[in-house]
Amino acid sequence: MSEQVISSTHSPNILLKIEYDGTDFCGWQRQPDGPTIQSTIEDFLQSVLQRRVVLYASGRTDSGVHALSQYAMFRGDVRYEPQVWAKMLNFNLPPSIRILESRLMPDDFHAQKDVLSKTYEYRILNRKVASAINRGVHFYPGKLDWDKIREALVCFIGEKDFKSFQGAKAEVQTTIRTIFRFELLQLAEDFYAFQVEGNGFLKHMVRTMVGTLLEVGEGKFKPSEVSEIIASRDRRRAGRTVPPSGLYLAKVVYPERYGLN
Repeated sequence: MSEQVISSTHSPNILLKIEYDGTDFCGWQRQPDGPTIQSTIEDFLQSVLQRRVVLYASGRTDSGVHALSQYAMFRGDVRYEPQVWAKMLNFNLPPSIRILESRLMPDDFHAQKDVLSKTYEYRILNRKVASAINRGVHFYPGKLDWDKIREALVCFIGEKDFKSFQGAKAEVQTTIRTIFRFELLQLAEDFYAFQVEGNGFLKHMVRTMVGTLLEVGEGKFKPSEVSEIIASRDRRRAGRTVPPSGLYLAKVVYPERYGLN
């Protein structure tokens, strides 16, 4: 990425790479009645800059959802070097929000509009006893047929209409999305993670896809029925929506010219 010359009248385009535990927050987007990741960061930035600051993120995460790699941009001030913002924020933010990096971006970069793909990860602890220390998982004590679940994953790959997996009261122009990759990983004994990469996701889409796959593992659906559920465009045909506790925004991909990947 080429270096930018910053004039005294220029408000630099600052990008934050953010990691957070969303357990105690009402999601990313600022809300009138509860703490959010966006409002917590914006409030500090406004106290420093003494003006209104708006963070534009790669996307929203729902209440209770976490992020390993969320990106958000704002207009800074020439008085502060780009890398200083990460240090200032980490000193003042709660420990559940960490700024992994702050950097200068070209003026034409946009954290949301330039996204090529996102990867979400959903973590499941599949044993008889819940974890005493890990809040960031979905605890599932029952028996699951993981082979059948893996068999069903391929049904989601490609450009499809995912209306069957959209949450209520969602407002979108289209429910068509493209899934590039959907994998099931075993991270440790009794510890599994779904990883799904796509060009975009509907409200509750990942959590409902995972809930449907768990019902495949329970024997409520055959793996082949997942394609029928997708084709039906009927939310009533799909499985349950699993809790947000196990969901992470894991990776955001941008064009190579920005040097972020």
